[in-house]
Amino acid sequence: MKRKNDRLVALLGAVLSVCACLVGCERKEAAPPEPPVPAVSNAPAEKVVSRTDDAAYQAQLQDHVAAQRRTNTARARVLARMAEIREQAKKALPSGATDAQVAAEIEGNPQKYPAWRELVAALEKNAEESQRNRATASATVRRRIQRETTERTSAKQ
Repeated sequence: MKRKNDRLVALLGAVLSVCACLVGCERKEAAPPEPPVPAVSNAPAEKVVSRTDDAAYQAQLQDHVAAQRRTNTARARVLARMAEIREQAKKALPSGATDAQVAAEIEGNPQKYPAWRELVAALEKNAEESQRNRATASATVRRRIQRETTERTSAKQ
């Protein structure tokens, strides 16, 4: 008999536990505080300007990015060709030659490495073009920021 009672108590405890889990306790949610009432002013609303909405500005930036990509691609080609010439010069020297010796070999034999001077000139030209592209892009952004600042200050007055 005692065993039946133990089983009955265990079964009753399990049923009550399941019911308690299913029903659960509900908490009352606190009402959110009311937002403060903004002060009324006669000042005009500040105009929010987003550069992402200006298609012309975004097109200018994309043009600058494309120009930088072109110069970087050209620079990579020049550097790859220069690396090939360095390897060729390194093979002509005894093993264990230093970078200074390789450079001296290339500069000392312009007939053997005729493309080297052209590549150096192309690299310098590329660096100048890249610098011009960066300066133009910076100027574009700077002009836009100055224009926005001017518009904000004139709107406040």
